[in-house]
Amino acid sequence: MIPILLVGLFALPLSYFLNSLWCLRRNIAAAKATGLPYVVLPWSNLNLPWLILRPFLLPYLNKLPIRDTLWFKLLSVDWPWHEQYSVFHRLGSDNFLYVSPVRNYFNTADAAVIDQITRRRNDFPKPIEVYGGLDIYGKNVVSTEGNLWRHHRKTVSPPFNEKNNRMVWDESLRQAQFMASGWMARQTESSATIDRVAEDCMKLSLHVISCAGFGVNLDWPGPEDRKGQTLANGHAPSNTKKEAKASEMSGEHRMSYVDALQSLLHNMIWIFVFPMVLLKWLPFSGTKRSYTSYIEWGKHLRALFDKKKDDIAVGKAQEGMDLMGFLCKGAGMTSDSVRMASEKSQSKPLLSDTEIMGNAFIFLLAGHETAANSIHFSCLYLALHPSSQRRLQHSLDRIFGSRPISEWDYERDFNALFGTMAGAVLAEELRLIPPVPAIPKCVPRNASPQTVVSHNQKFTIPPATYINLVSLAAHRNPNTWPAGSPSDPKNPVHPTSNTDNDLEEFKPERWLRESAHASGPSLENDMYTEDAPNTATGTNASHALHRPPRGAYIPFSEGYRACLGRRFAQVEVLAALAVIFKDCSVELAVDRYATDEEVERMSEEEKREVNAKAAGDVRMAMREKMGMLFTMQMREAKVGVRVVKRGDERFAGL
Repeated sequence: MIPILLVGLFALPLSYFLNSLWCLRRNIAAAKATGLPYVVLPWSNLNLPWLILRPFLLPYLNKLPIRDTLWFKLLSVDWPWHEQYSVFHRLGSDNFLYVSPVRNYFNTADAAVIDQITRRRNDFPKPIEVYGGLDIYGKNVVSTEGNLWRHHRKTVSPPFNEKNNRMVWDESLRQAQFMASGWMARQTESSATIDRVAEDCMKLSLHVISCAGFGVNLDWPGPEDRKGQTLANGHAPSNTKKEAKASEMSGEHRMSYVDALQSLLHNMIWIFVFPMVLLKWLPFSGTKRSYTSYIEWGKHLRALFDKKKDDIAVGKAQEGMDLMGFLCKGAGMTSDSVRMASEKSQSKPLLSDTEIMGNAFIFLLAGHETAANSIHFSCLYLALHPSSQRRLQHSLDRIFGSRPISEWDYERDFNALFGTMAGAVLAEELRLIPPVPAIPKCVPRNASPQTVVSHNQKFTIPPATYINLVSLAAHRNPNTWPAGSPSDPKNPVHPTSNTDNDLEEFKPERWLRESAHASGPSLENDMYTEDAPNTATGTNASHALHRPPRGAYIPFSEGYRACLGRRFAQVEVLAALAVIFKDCSVELAVDRYATDEEVERMSEEEKREVNAKAAGDVRMAMREKMGMLFTMQMREAKVGVRVVKRGDERFAGL
């Protein structure tokens, strides 16, 4: 009996190994047939054991000669961020494949190819199995394809219109004022450095989407709450003390609305890795937090849904953007249908209850992470580039003059922001740090091979191939983007990507027509795709900015699968940046190198040196401490900044 068991234990891994070799050989043959460059990986970078073990093995593997090999670099799921355009440059092509035993992955930074793939949505659908972790509350517009996606899209798109963008504008201005005033209050405390900018931006965006989209009002603390410990860590809490106490004493939830969502997002890696049934019983602290926050946020989501159904039942008028209300009504709910819900219905709703909650969750998740990241990284980039910050401030002065924020008007002011330096800052931030590093597509296993054209050359992508539209590389492709000389050739922003040009650098001025490069490809196509039906974009003020060719700039994807909430995000980010930089400046914190008293006594040259050291720390953090779960974020580092009144800058003009 024991020898049989030993044979079985030996035979199983041997069989797996031999099968992997056979599959790898088959996939290599398919890659060769395309005529494109390819790299062979011993296993997929999405292999579950590898994802779990990689953080523990990496310190040892990096000591081996393999660390600089291309196949080893591609074994990281974050390779688009770490390598950016350098892999494509190294292979001498804007299109290549990497081959694994599981499947082949086609990667492109070619604008023409990206444009073809996004236009041909039936030939190149999303691989919906990748989005299983986003189905935790129900199927939604992100995790579906084909007719089911069209059904979701038609139901959920109506609230994304210009009327509701006005509400987003007003709420973003209100929330940004609270955040900026909390930051300014730090200047009177013993340590004026703010090291939780990312967290505060997340809270601002959560407040905006919660209020504008779901009627949940989350205010920053009032003056009486800004004393003592509430601001001791450099940030304002999302609930007042009174609200927090009420939440604790309600007895209905173990976690508040904000805490449950933030905990869920922070621990979502476990939801992507393990099925919910298993997650419930795993003994690890991270899995326990993940499951608890999933349950608690589900209760809050269900409460919002039940309240909206009650409002519909009594005929209460819909107010504001009200995404949950639109979802319910888009699903066919009426006062009569809700009241008769307990009876057997002859008609099937357009969306089920779980699909309504699934879409609500996606709106909250994507709606606040994307905008929050853009506000955060825009602040960091502008602190790193004071001259661009001053240009932004002068532009804001021309737009708003001496008008108080209460008189800022969406119809009058938003397009002016979008078409000038503020819009250029947002466009450049999204060029360098798009929400996701690569947009997944595929050629399904049961489909026909698909032909695309690149530089007048045809090649065929075989079935069962995953596709990565590598936005991080497409946005830095010197074959598409006009480029100037690097600002500091001896100290490039990235050690291997675009070291001979400025495409790795933050230069919002590249988007302004008056500072256009004289040479380079045509920029006559629209910066944002407008061929997707039912997509509200309003007056396209981006015509005042450079317009890269289609497929070259895809922060919100393109074509029919373009992000529904892109205008929502643009309105929120530009409103927040306008509030912050109209009366304030953001500078790098130099606490690590000098005290405030020492800075006061420094010469300009000494200030320049200490500021350069702080800038080096920030650039290092932005290059090496970024990570991707749902969106690109700085997950392993905190960057300190100072927010001061304009005119009180310590490092201006250096």
